[in-house]
Amino acid sequence: MDKAGLELSLLSKFVLACQSPRLADAAKELGQTPSALSIAFHSLEARLGLKLFERRSGGLDLLPSAFWLFRTGSHLLYLEQHARQAHNTPGRRVAKLSVELDLNFAIGRVSKALLRTAQQMIANFPELLVDWHFAGLDDDDIGDPTGLAGSEKLPDKAGHLRIFYGDVAQPHPDAVHLYDDPWIVVGSKGSRVDVLQPDDHVTLLRMRREIMDAMTGFATEQGFADRLRYRDEEPTQVSAILRDHPQTRLLMPANLMPRRLGLTRHEEAPFAPRFVSSLYGEASGAAGKYGKAFLDMMRRNLSEEQSAVFTPLLTTRQIHFFNLVAQTGSISAAARVANTAQSSASKHISQLEEAIGVPLLLRTEEGATLSPFGQEVRTQTVGIEERQDWIVRKAHDIAAHSEARVTIGTLPSSGHDSALTEKIAHVMTRIYSRHPDWQLQIVESSNTMLHERVRSGDLNLALVGMVHAQVARIGLGPTEPLCVIGNPAINFGGRKELGLEDVVALPLVLGRHHLSIHQSFVDAARERSLRVKSVVEVGSLALAIAMVRQAPLCTILPASSVRGDIEAGNLVAIPIRQEEVSGALSVIFSADRELSEAERIIVQEFVRVFRPGRGAAPVEMPGD
Repeated sequence: MDKAGLELSLLSKFVLACQSPRLADAAKELGQTPSALSIAFHSLEARLGLKLFERRSGGLDLLPSAFWLFRTGSHLLYLEQHARQAHNTPGRRVAKLSVELDLNFAIGRVSKALLRTAQQMIANFPELLVDWHFAGLDDDDIGDPTGLAGSEKLPDKAGHLRIFYGDVAQPHPDAVHLYDDPWIVVGSKGSRVDVLQPDDHVTLLRMRREIMDAMTGFATEQGFADRLRYRDEEPTQVSAILRDHPQTRLLMPANLMPRRLGLTRHEEAPFAPRFVSSLYGEASGAAGKYGKAFLDMMRRNLSEEQSAVFTPLLTTRQIHFFNLVAQTGSISAAARVANTAQSSASKHISQLEEAIGVPLLLRTEEGATLSPFGQEVRTQTVGIEERQDWIVRKAHDIAAHSEARVTIGTLPSSGHDSALTEKIAHVMTRIYSRHPDWQLQIVESSNTMLHERVRSGDLNLALVGMVHAQVARIGLGPTEPLCVIGNPAINFGGRKELGLEDVVALPLVLGRHHLSIHQSFVDAARERSLRVKSVVEVGSLALAIAMVRQAPLCTILPASSVRGDIEAGNLVAIPIRQEEVSGALSVIFSADRELSEAERIIVQEFVRVFRPGRGAAPVEMPGD
């Protein structure tokens, strides 16, 4: 996936739609038609390789992956808004306020108030960055999303806030009361939850221990503890629970049944006897004025459930080019690294400066350096780009675990009847026959690109020749012996085998920069101090074979790649001495995550087919 793969404007539409009761409501606010917005979300799912919605006749339901993307995506959008609007005084120390929400996550009153409060703090305290997370969730495994963890500008002590449900009868002495959250009964359409009978059961979902204990204690006091039932599912699954179990009546704080996408097909009513869970905020560390201001704004925003709206102006490409200029020292160097025209890179950076409203670069004849404001902004743009890349990698990981969606990269096929192609086809058809519901995709690319796409998270697995650093790998054994594939017009003098010294003297068509087979041949020649000079450099094996058929030329391939041409007399194959050039195949994957069950089964099948009878292959990690 390129840098345009996760555009912030599309992410902002997704975040707004999740907070809206219906897709039509979000479309109206965005000035779009519901069908256009629906198409945009199909595009988002395709770019992430992750299903976010359950599409039903009554509208869209949010899948667990959508809640994850809402949490991580909204923080990314906040960072973009902060980078664009917080024109902090250059050189001023940056402060960080960490907010821990000891609550069940819901796209509801609390999360909406949290986002709006973080946005409002930008104008009042431009030197402050807010970081937040909900307890019990692992969304922060990217590390520090603000990008300040290693910054010299970060104060020694950052402020900390905790937002939690407390007991009204026993309030914390230093806590600030934020909101009273009444409990409600929720049921499917037509369930008449407003007329519960004395013996009707109500179900508690898996919620934070404090409010579960408070409710069960209240039920014991009021004499209805025997009516309580428990279900080990998160409140985010309310829609699916009511759909699959329409007779179920759920008991929960109203905040967990918000106005959001997928929750319009239900009924709710206040629970009797009335019970309220109170929300508090408590500051610690060096929160000071920041903590007080945040809690004051949070209390005001909690008084009304209102969506947080993000309108990002920075694009992924603008951020990428700016980071490249900061890294390389000039716009021209950045354009070369990005393999694009200098005018294009310059245009993107100018648009970024216009959106932020201050000059970020000091342009000279020698290159470009960051202005004082540019240095401040770069701290955040680096973090934004890292978080975008992480979201893409994490999305592929979630898809592999939850949907058995796996994308596998292979080296370019050298022919439909080659031994490598046959083995890969055998693996994939066997997997399909046993797991027809798995979503598998096979893509071909060069050895170098396969490594890059595995590291970026674009590929789950890849079958490669030469293995680079920074990936985990499992050896699959030696490659098929290489041969010189030549036009019959070339006189090989009846040779049954060729050494490397003989091969490099032939008129060769190679793709050493693109094709793993040819890279291995060139490396083997260099080890023997032999210079390889190709007649033509190509980017595909198919083109190399076609040229050899038509002219007195040669290329390097396994003989099985052109078996049909050899049998027809169109080409000849002379083996290269195996001891002089040999290669190995490996299956590689990211060392930064755990393989899903589907990925493990696919790897095991590759090992079974490529290493028959030789037992399990060890996993080699980077640095082994």
